[in-house]
Amino acid sequence: MANITITKVAGRGRLAQVCWFLALWLAGVGGTMLLALPFKLLIRAGAGG
Repeated sequence: MANITITKVAGRGRLAQVCWFLALWLAGVGGTMLLALPFKLLIRAGAGG
């Protein structure tokens, strides 16, 4: 049997992982803010401000 070793380029793969993490994190924060906006507006309207 032959041993097969697969190596990856460390710099490019790591950068791609960081970019995906940042993109998904920003999408999550943005989605949360969009979901919270109507409630914030309702509270502000109810408080008379």
